[in-house]
Amino acid sequence: MSARFRRMAARLWPDSLFRRLGIILFAGLLAAHVLSFGLVALNVFGPSNELADDYFMRYIATAVDILDRVKPEERPAWLERLSRPTYRYVLGDGGEIDASPPKRRQGNLARLRTMLGADHDASSLNRPRMGFLIRLKDGSPLMLEPVARRTVISPWLPAAFAVQLFTLAFLTWVAVKLATQPLVRLERAANSLGSDLRGEPLPEDGPKEVSRAATAFNAMQRRIAGQAVERIQILAGISRRLQTPITRMRLRADFLGDSDAKEKLQGDLQEMQTLVKQGLALARWRDEVGKQRCQTDLHALIDSLVCDYSDAGKSLRFAGERGVTILTHPQALRRIMINLIDNGLKFGEDVEVAIDAQRSNGITITVSDRGPGIPGEHLKSVFLPFYRIEASRNRETGGTGLGLAIAQQLVSALRGTLTLANRDGGGLEARLEFLR
Repeated sequence: MSARFRRMAARLWPDSLFRRLGIILFAGLLAAHVLSFGLVALNVFGPSNELADDYFMRYIATAVDILDRVKPEERPAWLERLSRPTYRYVLGDGGEIDASPPKRRQGNLARLRTMLGADHDASSLNRPRMGFLIRLKDGSPLMLEPVARRTVISPWLPAAFAVQLFTLAFLTWVAVKLATQPLVRLERAANSLGSDLRGEPLPEDGPKEVSRAATAFNAMQRRIAGQAVERIQILAGISRRLQTPITRMRLRADFLGDSDAKEKLQGDLQEMQTLVKQGLALARWRDEVGKQRCQTDLHALIDSLVCDYSDAGKSLRFAGERGVTILTHPQALRRIMINLIDNGLKFGEDVEVAIDAQRSNGITITVSDRGPGIPGEHLKSVFLPFYRIEASRNRETGGTGLGLAIAQQLVSALRGTLTLANRDGGGLEARLEFLR
C-alpha cells in the first residue's frame, strides 16, 4: 500500500523545481494564514461559554426589570425593542416545562433566578423551542424563545480573503521566480554553447550565491574552450606536418617501378593523405563557421551541388521547393551536404536529397539512400571521430571515420541538429534540422 501511495505521489508531484517550490511555499503561507485567521475569529466570535452565558442572563434580567416597570398595556410595544436577532420575548405561556434540563442550562437557570430575585420565577422550556419561562411581578408569563437565524458573514469578508489569497499567490510566484531565474539563465547559457564553445558569458551579479555560480560557469566555459582550441590546433599542426613526409614518400614510391608493393604503398599513402585532409578540414571549418552568416538560398545551394555531382557522373535525385532561404554559413552548409552525399553514394544507391520547409519555425533537409544501413547500436557512435563500422558499411576501406564527425561539428556550430535513422526497406536517412 505504501509503495502504491509513493508511486501515485511521484506521478502527481511536479517535475520542475519552479512548481515544487511554488507549491511548498504557497501551501505553507496558506496554512499559516488560515490558522491565523481561525485564531483571530475564534478570539472575536467565540468567547468563553461562562462569560457569554453571564452576559446573556444579565441582559434577560434587565429586560424583565423593564417590563415590570411599564404598564401591562404598554408591554407588547416594548417586546420588539427588547428582542434581538437571535431571540425574542413573547407574552404568554405556551411551552412545556423541562424538568431535567442539561447541566449548562441548569447553571444558566440558577444564575438567572439569582439575578431576578425572589419576586420572579424562572423555568426551562423544552417545547416548542428551548427557552425560558419567566413570571413577572404581577404573575404575567413571559417566554424567551431562541430565533433560528443563519450566521451572517460580512459581505467584505470573502472579498478580503480572496485578495489576501491572490496576494499570497503573487508574492509566492515572485519569490520562486527570483529563486529559479539564475538556474534558467544557466540552462540557456549551457544550451547556447556551440561546437566552438563560444558563448555569451553569464552576468556575474545578483545575490552572492548566484554571482559565485555565474563566475564558476564562465571560468569553466573559458577553460573548456581553451582546451578544445588547443586540441584542434594540435590536430591541425600534426596534419600539416604530415603532408611533407607523405609527399616525399609518394615521390620515392614512383621509383619502385611497376609492382604490387608500389601499388599497395601508393594506396596507403593515398589513405594517409585523405586522413590528413580530413583533419585539416575539421580544424579549418571549426574556426571559419564562427564567422558572419548570411541569408542563403537553400534550393540554389543544393541544386548547384547536385549539378556538380551529375557532371561528375554521379546519380542522385533532388526535390524541394524554390525560394527557401536560411540564415547560415553557406560554405559550412555546403561541406555538410558534401559529406552526407558522399557517404550515401559510397555506401548506398538511389541517393535522394529533399528539402522540407513546411514547418513554420524550421527547415528539414534529408539525404537518404538504399544501402545496408547502420546497426541501431552504432547510430550515435558513428559521429565520433575516426569511428568506423567495418562489418556493416564497408565496400572498400570504410573511410577515414571523420566525414560524419565533421558534419556533426558543423551542424552543431550552425545551431542545428543532425540525426541518422535506418529506413524501412533498407537504407539510411540523414536528417538535418535548422530553425528559421
